[in-house]
Amino acid sequence: MGSLLCRVPVRTIFKSRSEDGVCAIAISQDAKYLVTISAATKVCVWRWTLLSGEPTCSTELKPEFGYQDYVIFNPQNPHEFVSNSKTQVIFYLWVSRDMGSRVSAWLLSPQTFKCLVGQFSQSIFHFNNTQALTGTSAGKLVVWDMHDPRALPEQLPAKPHGVTATKVVAMQEESLTVLQVLDSCIATGDVKGQVKFYDGQLRLLTIYSHDKVGPIQSISFSTILRDASSALPGSSKSLPTQTPLGFLNFILSTSDATMFHVATDSSNFERIMTEAKKAVNAIACHPQEPLVAVGSHCGLLKVWEYKQTQYLVSRIFPEAGIQCLSYDPEGHLLAAGFTDGSVYIFDAISLQSICEEFQCSQAPVTHISFSHDSKYLATADENYSVTVYKRVLQNGSRCWEHLAGLVSHYKPIRGILFGVHSDSNEPRLLSLGEDRQLVEYDLNSSIKDHLVVTHRDRLEQAAVPLCLTWYPKLSTESFFLTANNCYKMKLYNTTTKMCR
Repeated sequence: MGSLLCRVPVRTIFKSRSEDGVCAIAISQDAKYLVTISAATKVCVWRWTLLSGEPTCSTELKPEFGYQDYVIFNPQNPHEFVSNSKTQVIFYLWVSRDMGSRVSAWLLSPQTFKCLVGQFSQSIFHFNNTQALTGTSAGKLVVWDMHDPRALPEQLPAKPHGVTATKVVAMQEESLTVLQVLDSCIATGDVKGQVKFYDGQLRLLTIYSHDKVGPIQSISFSTILRDASSALPGSSKSLPTQTPLGFLNFILSTSDATMFHVATDSSNFERIMTEAKKAVNAIACHPQEPLVAVGSHCGLLKVWEYKQTQYLVSRIFPEAGIQCLSYDPEGHLLAAGFTDGSVYIFDAISLQSICEEFQCSQAPVTHISFSHDSKYLATADENYSVTVYKRVLQNGSRCWEHLAGLVSHYKPIRGILFGVHSDSNEPRLLSLGEDRQLVEYDLNSSIKDHLVVTHRDRLEQAAVPLCLTWYPKLSTESFFLTANNCYKMKLYNTTTKMCR
């Protein structure tokens, strides 16, 4: 189990002049300055502790500089930072509100070094304070030499300081995705999940890898340097004694939304978090407890306690994505519809399947719902079909079986809705489609493989209905509410189907 810590913002910059969104951000080593780059190529430096709401300095990048998606300060000089796009690297010096004349950009081509350079991933300033490095998709490091000596901010020259790409070092065949500098070594991460450490001359020190780790997106190092005497006895792998890194553990995140903690004294990779790596299309709240179930297209199902923001339990279904979720009214069961047409019914607490999965739909399941008495479960799919499952007794125990299905619409179904018959307290099932048809089913008369329809009513003439729900019962008359693509909501009597 794990929990999310709640943080309170100490400063919010509302006028960031980034109407198109901030695509890169960094904070200086002394924590005084922020740099932001917007999608509209606006670069701003902020003294974030000031309440003026205006940047300390800013500049507009030329369109040919490309989409700058990474930026980082020089740890030894907050008046320097570097950013890069996939094809351009830009170095900056700033001393005033205008830093337009302090920008130097480079575009490297195969002709520059007579070799394939690849696309840029991340850039860093070398700890020797005379060089910078940029990782590439070809597994190379571009080495930049800074010729001008360092000076105090008030002594910075008026022209951009000289930066020259002096060489390209072939580090490996795999693409480099992450580049970080520590006090006396350089770390890289790549698409194969490997983390490598190098000294200042780019000589390999050690490698950490695991076959379960995907392409690395970020690396975060511990601030506590562990003493060598604390290494685990009999550890299978540790850093060489001459490595200046010592026993500095780190956390890495991957492109498949997984985080690992890596203990450098034992080379142990511990998975600490797995999140959805594809779109989250399904969410359901428990009817009684502060629980929320979340399902994604990568097949990950997770349950959270949302008052304490605490993760409780999860399951992964690699074969198909989760499209829809629903708790039963008592909160004992959780049903899920998948992109391959399958339907699962779980215990709501443990997420263990209470029966074999159903494979009655030939298309992705889009809607799923329980009846008020948890006696029926209904689904809708992309083939315009409604399918009903029924809870039955077998050998003295409750189980679920497929009752019947029907292609009841000729356009996509936008909602299925269980209700209650006012005269009998029996479940009532409705479905609404983009064909403007409201279909009502007779569950009591339905038998195995035969779903009975009692009414078909056309609700709209020109507009397309998009969803429906029950209106709160405020009188003896009952209603349901619909919304359409003309931004209108309509109230219908549940008996006459007449619009109020």
